[in-house]
Amino acid sequence: MKRNKKTRPSVQPRPTSTLIDPLFQWLNLDETARSYRAMEAFSRAAGAKIMARARAERLRGAILYVRVASSSWSQQLHGLKAELLEKVRRTPGGECVLDLRFIVGDVEELPTFSQLRKRTPFPVNELPKGPLPPIADTLVRAMSDVKDPELKDSLVRLYSQLRR
Repeated sequence: MKRNKKTRPSVQPRPTSTLIDPLFQWLNLDETARSYRAMEAFSRAAGAKIMARARAERLRGAILYVRVASSSWSQQLHGLKAELLEKVRRTPGGECVLDLRFIVGDVEELPTFSQLRKRTPFPVNELPKGPLPPIADTLVRAMSDVKDPELKDSLVRLYSQLRR
């Protein structure tokens, strides 16, 4: 009697975006990620003038809380709330936002997402001194094929963290 070997079924590659959400849910990070995506959506939708005096603080449920510099700014944004909410909802990451609430407080202590995106890259020549383990040659060869500078930067950071 011949036994059929169980083989792994052929699986088509899937976009990374379809893998991230289930992973975040499994790690219980989905609410945090959703909140950051909504805050970044607000920063993109609001524009530079509004971002100078107002920044998204947190997302609770479907309500995005926005910290504003003064009560007069709160009142101004209240008048623009419908238009601003529509822009946020059309921006990727802001689809889940159903309402905006404005809170008066210190805006400067909250980061802008444009500041976070302009992170200075970690130069390769600043790797820790000393002899590198044998994997270093392999890593250098593998990284020469990496075209994406952001990915290359992340790999160098990860490698330097692992060496410590």
